[in-house]
Amino acid sequence: MFPPRQRGGRRGRGGRGEQGGRGGRGRQLPKTPDHRPEETPEEQQSRADYSSWKRLIKSIPQSNDNRTIERLWNGALTILNGDDRNWKQMLPRDLDDDEYHGRAHVLVLLGMKPHDHGHSTFVALARPFLLVITHQALLDCLSVDTAVGGLYNFISGSNGTRAIPFFQRLSSCIERSLEPTASGLTATLETTLIAMLRALLELLRREQRATFHGDLPDLIDSIERLGGGIDAQSIGSHILHNTVAELRGVVDRATGRVRQNEEPQVDGVSTTFVTSTYPRESVIPQHRHDNDKADITKIRILPTEDEIRSDHAVFLPSTDREQPHFLLDQVQRHLDTHFRLLRHDVIGEMSQVIRGIMVALETDPTFVQDPKLNSGNTRADVHVQSHISDVSFDRRRGLEAEISFLQPASVRHKSLSAKQRWWKETKSLEEGILIVFLSVHEAKSSLLFFTVSQKYLEPSEEFGLSCPGHLASITAKLATQNQNDLEKLVQLSCSRTTGILVEFPDVLPATFVPILEGLQDMQRLSRLPFRQWILPDRVATADSRSVVFDVPPPLYARAPGFTFSLQPILKNAGDVFFIDPRSLTDDVNTVNELEKRTNLDHGQCQALVAALTREFAFIQGPPGTGKSYLGVQLMRVLLGCKRKAKLGPVIVVCYTNHALDQFLEHLIEVGIQKLIRIGGQSKSVILQGKNLRVVSKSESKTKTENYAVAMAIKDQERQERSINSILITLHILPRGRDWASLREYLSRVHPRIYRQFDRVDEAEFNLVGGHPFDKWVRAMNEEQSDDVSTRSIAHLLAQAAENLYSVSALNRRRLVTYWMKSIWDENSNRLFEEVKVADKAQKQTSNTYDEVDRRILETADVIGVTTSGLAKRISVLRHVTSKIVICEEAGEVMEPHMLSALFPGVEHFIQIGDHQQLRPRINNFNLSLESQQGLPYQLDRSQFERLSIGERGRPAFPTAQLNVQRRMRPQISSLISSLYPHLLDHDSTKVLPDVLGMRKNVFWLNHDHFEEGTRPDLQQKSHSNLWEVDMTHALVRHIVRQGIYSSTDIAVLTPYTGQLQKLRAKMQSDFKIVLSEGDQETLMKEGFHSEEASPETDQTDRQLNTGARPLEKKKMSELLRIATVDNFQGEEAKVVIVSLVRSNKERKVGFLKTTNRINVLLSRAQHGMYLIGNTDTYSRIPMWAQVHDLLQKADSGAASLRAIVEPIAAIVAQQDAIPNVCIKSFHAHSHVSGFTRHASTVARNRPAVRIVVHAL
Repeated sequence: MFPPRQRGGRRGRGGRGEQGGRGGRGRQLPKTPDHRPEETPEEQQSRADYSSWKRLIKSIPQSNDNRTIERLWNGALTILNGDDRNWKQMLPRDLDDDEYHGRAHVLVLLGMKPHDHGHSTFVALARPFLLVITHQALLDCLSVDTAVGGLYNFISGSNGTRAIPFFQRLSSCIERSLEPTASGLTATLETTLIAMLRALLELLRREQRATFHGDLPDLIDSIERLGGGIDAQSIGSHILHNTVAELRGVVDRATGRVRQNEEPQVDGVSTTFVTSTYPRESVIPQHRHDNDKADITKIRILPTEDEIRSDHAVFLPSTDREQPHFLLDQVQRHLDTHFRLLRHDVIGEMSQVIRGIMVALETDPTFVQDPKLNSGNTRADVHVQSHISDVSFDRRRGLEAEISFLQPASVRHKSLSAKQRWWKETKSLEEGILIVFLSVHEAKSSLLFFTVSQKYLEPSEEFGLSCPGHLASITAKLATQNQNDLEKLVQLSCSRTTGILVEFPDVLPATFVPILEGLQDMQRLSRLPFRQWILPDRVATADSRSVVFDVPPPLYARAPGFTFSLQPILKNAGDVFFIDPRSLTDDVNTVNELEKRTNLDHGQCQALVAALTREFAFIQGPPGTGKSYLGVQLMRVLLGCKRKAKLGPVIVVCYTNHALDQFLEHLIEVGIQKLIRIGGQSKSVILQGKNLRVVSKSESKTKTENYAVAMAIKDQERQERSINSILITLHILPRGRDWASLREYLSRVHPRIYRQFDRVDEAEFNLVGGHPFDKWVRAMNEEQSDDVSTRSIAHLLAQAAENLYSVSALNRRRLVTYWMKSIWDENSNRLFEEVKVADKAQKQTSNTYDEVDRRILETADVIGVTTSGLAKRISVLRHVTSKIVICEEAGEVMEPHMLSALFPGVEHFIQIGDHQQLRPRINNFNLSLESQQGLPYQLDRSQFERLSIGERGRPAFPTAQLNVQRRMRPQISSLISSLYPHLLDHDSTKVLPDVLGMRKNVFWLNHDHFEEGTRPDLQQKSHSNLWEVDMTHALVRHIVRQGIYSSTDIAVLTPYTGQLQKLRAKMQSDFKIVLSEGDQETLMKEGFHSEEASPETDQTDRQLNTGARPLEKKKMSELLRIATVDNFQGEEAKVVIVSLVRSNKERKVGFLKTTNRINVLLSRAQHGMYLIGNTDTYSRIPMWAQVHDLLQKADSGAASLRAIVEPIAAIVAQQDAIPNVCIKSFHAHSHVSGFTRHASTVARNRPAVRIVVHAL
């Protein structure tokens, strides 16, 4: 097994593909060119400037050499303001390099103590220094972050003892520099003050111990007083106010921790307050297990073993701000609440599954061999007979383990190619998902978390998922990097301990860990942009709705003279029209003029003005009202002022890949080409060349970056050899207690003992029959002596040093065991430290490639990313200079994810969505609004919904609503009028064509055929109704037969995946079925496969098709969309057929009891919609009852379909072309279908007819 075997293609050694799928950009050492390319005059000047500056830091600084200080920091500022990236990156590295005197120059400035008349001079010298250390070229450049961190560490000094006094002196000098008659700060002093604030905040972010400095609160107070001299309406005043608020939050948290000894507290929170405020039954985090912390910044993201075993209730705070919470600060409370709820949503159920298996293993360890073992949870898959078969280190991929396990029963006896196909289709053990290895030793179970790092599908004799025999293997990385887990991993590998592998297909750490870590970081810094809008205060008035927020324009739009030009969206290209950001959003004249001169309707014009003139803006778009169209026009206006306002790229966040692709394609259609899409899940051909992975291949690294990567790779190669050598040592150590294993250790640690074993030469011990150590050890196997003393190891070592042979047999055994353990511990410690060093080098390399990506993103006009992609690349996006974020599908985004999109530097945040359509999807039903138990938490309530509706005692946030729909004919839109009383139908919807072949365009076919219930082999209920399957199939075939609508114009919707599978199985002989990616994944997770058809459906097909020739497949082989409701939001179709499924005595409606889902279901159709379901079951839900009443009044609901026989002269249809299911099924159910005789009898009486199915 060791040394680690070469895996060639399986590991995909060669390129950057191992790092987040970034293609093949180099992991090779950079090639040294034969000659340096000729430099331009500008490049020559940049080189000369840098050389001149570098000579300064090579010289030893002199005290009070103001001229050198001025030249040094002004020169650095000039370099950072320049265009040469290479010198920008060299600067922080050289400043932090011990070879030069950069730190000494920093120390000279930090230690300056200005004399009575030198205040202005001190400020003038400090200003460029502050502008340098807060320059975006330093703070945003990921490839130099280590060097910048080193600089801030030096500037800080121990606990801020160097930086805080410097800032205090500077603050005092700024105050003394003010002219007695001046009304406020000069521009220079204002710039210096804001730079000092930014430097202080960055310092506290990087050096957290500086928050404990006792003078920090006074320093912030003095800065705030100085800020009073800045114009209150200016941008500078806004920056100062927000930064001071963040600094105070940081200090408050630090102060709370310091006061722990003054009164009973838990992590700095007063238990006195908690006791007096909370009801007795409430749970407070207070060290009930090792991960039970009141401070979320101390909570480990993945659950600990102690946490999983704990019987204590999880502390879950309510999102209702009127309920008590142990944190008084509203920002900290908000972040704490959403951190805990999101974390519990991800790991709560998972922890229960793991705990159950751990208990089972401790009860009966033979469970590890039981192939029938089941987790009892559909979100977890169990693989038994597992073991760690290999541990190895590769410089590109890091430390990895190969985990073997018993193939699932359904694939165990398949051929290699069949295994490969099965594993590919199941989506099981996909890269990035969380897996847990559980083992038991001496009746105590333990666990290790991993993430799958490679799913090898190619048939192989040695490893992967398509191996001969009954075993399979997966490659994984430790999910938690700590020494205990690393030691446990190596021990399990050496002992080949058998355990259980549990996978959680829905749990991908890359999609939630960065979000939770981001919330921790925001909590640590008390940072919440737009806090006054996200967390509105209570109002004194009894009617909170009467209070109207006065939301100011975005910060960039407050610059004097700034206006938004609407020229990009005007009908006439030569026209000019401007909007003053300070104008009222409901200015009638502005809106009316805008409506005349653009293609926007009145509601869209109002929404556009609101979005432009509010720094935090909401736009609600009911179904079919053109949310995306408005978003495109808004983008065109914003990009029109991008250069003037220095906006940087606009970041667009969508919940789904489909919505993101559509939006970006619309941007391309209107001429916006400089856009980049992040993420590899795009299905758009148009966007292939816009993907970050593709675009970044054309971006070269700087010389500094090439050198850094080269050095990092060399370090990684050394670490690779060292780590694998240690792994070999650890692997062979338990095999025997021989001299070879102990020789080096004893010679180094116990030389006196070593010399007693090594007194003979090679020739002598061959003569006497062996090495002295072997003779000495043989005594351990002899009969034990009477010596049963428990003398300490230290005493035994001293005795052995004097005379080895005086040690008894029992104590010899104790000594050898101690030596072997010491060697193991030494190598384990070495392994951990070496892995840490290797990880650091790998991080440096990754940062360099991330910096290349960041530079590419900086050049874009638009960056598109999904919420999951945002989580994965959030570390890069946070360093992109972007002032605007637009979130589409905002009603579907969980608030923790929305909070994570509040990047530093964002000044304009726009949400477009509809909270009355689908809510965010969560894992734990007991945290949702639909659950009585979840009402205190409401994790599936988006920020958009929370604020647009308003909270108790707090005003609702102003939301612009689009009010003209262009999708549905009025008969359909009327069904959702109770949700949108002000929604208008565009004139175009009133002339939509009737659905040919159907008497009614909207109809509810009522029936009383009960649902089939659940599949016995599934653990989660997946409801289905075969009668509705047949009717839906017949209706689709019939409508397609009319020749007007192709199957691509039709969509079949249903709430349940069980019904979705049966519909797919029924129709796939006539149509090529198209499922959304979400539905495909859900079907796989619930055990349905593409080739699978339910027995009931197969039987129905045989019964219905007996004795009749089926339709020719080529006539029906078009694409047909079948979808669940939850995966069809944002979609539309000319004709929608809905199978409602539920039909039972208990009148249980299930999924479709919420108005959000009902709304989505009823608003997808353009020309016609046909509901098939039991009205008695659904009418207990108020909205369904209202829909049924409306259809009844329009004579569009009944319990029958009637076949109408019409003579057709021009079109002759033979009986064998009639949908057979219509004839047979309608005849079989003649008591509800209105048939009085068999359709074939009618056909015989009328030789040239077409049988058409009409709705009453």
